[in-house]
Amino acid sequence: MMTFTLPLREISKDDAQRCGGKGANLGELTQIGARVPPGFCIVADALPHLLRSNALDSPIAEVAERLDFEDLNALEAATAGIRSMIVSARIPSDLEAEIQDRYRALVSDANRYVAVRSSVAVRDSSISSFPGMMDTYHYVLGEAELLEKIRECWASLWTGRAAFARHRQEIAHDRGLIAPVIQLMVNADAAGVLFTAHPITQATTEIVIESNWGIGESVVSGRSMNDFFVLDKESLAVKERRIARKNVMVTMDLGRGSGRLEQAVPPARASEPTLSEAQLVELGRTSKGIEDHFGFNVDMEWAYQDGTLYVLQARRIRTVGKE
Repeated sequence: MMTFTLPLREISKDDAQRCGGKGANLGELTQIGARVPPGFCIVADALPHLLRSNALDSPIAEVAERLDFEDLNALEAATAGIRSMIVSARIPSDLEAEIQDRYRALVSDANRYVAVRSSVAVRDSSISSFPGMMDTYHYVLGEAELLEKIRECWASLWTGRAAFARHRQEIAHDRGLIAPVIQLMVNADAAGVLFTAHPITQATTEIVIESNWGIGESVVSGRSMNDFFVLDKESLAVKERRIARKNVMVTMDLGRGSGRLEQAVPPARASEPTLSEAQLVELGRTSKGIEDHFGFNVDMEWAYQDGTLYVLQARRIRTVGKE
């Protein structure tokens, strides 16, 4: 019987063709003992199984063949049609049962929310990420919402921007892989990104950290004013510190009881530092260990919940060491 899901602890960095770049890296981080939120990956073979069982291969291929990359409005309309086919498809019963079993083993009364995160790769290629191209869903609650968000995650392989990125890189659309990752949700007090080399100056002797209140979506999307720190990589001493007047943050949508909400930062917290000295040192030390393991400078997403650090992603910094 085919297995369509794998727990993160059974995945390694060599599994990008099965689990996408994010899934492979999260599995590797789990194996080396980084504090990664527990979860599982729905492997890349699951989406083709869904398409076959709903007889969608030919209809999608026909639309994909006629995509007009000179007319962005037409491109958006055509890719929306493909996404609609995937979102309304019936998940095969064997795949649905396996997802439900993994999900029920993952959640508890104390941890009811999950994140559904896109993890992508290109078949028979070393390409294992398209940053910002696919969709991620936070504070997902219950099995019905989980299955809906998984379908939407699969469908995000066909956003207009993702299709255009494949076209620009001359990648055949049927070589795109997506393997959704389902993890317990970190209800972050503060979160952000970290680079183990300066992404602008390319200095490999520095660690750069950007942080904000709430989950890291505001930082990753570039929509917030963030605190900014530069550490000396050797000593972890703070070389530069800029505490922003933070404007927006992303948290759970308390009104709905699930999903995320962008809201204003309360005035009393706007100018407060998001990270303590001890947390800066912990982030620096953790990222150095990850960099040493992977053997390249890393771009790391992280979050603090109740004083505990979680690593949400680590991948090679694209801009360092490249002409």
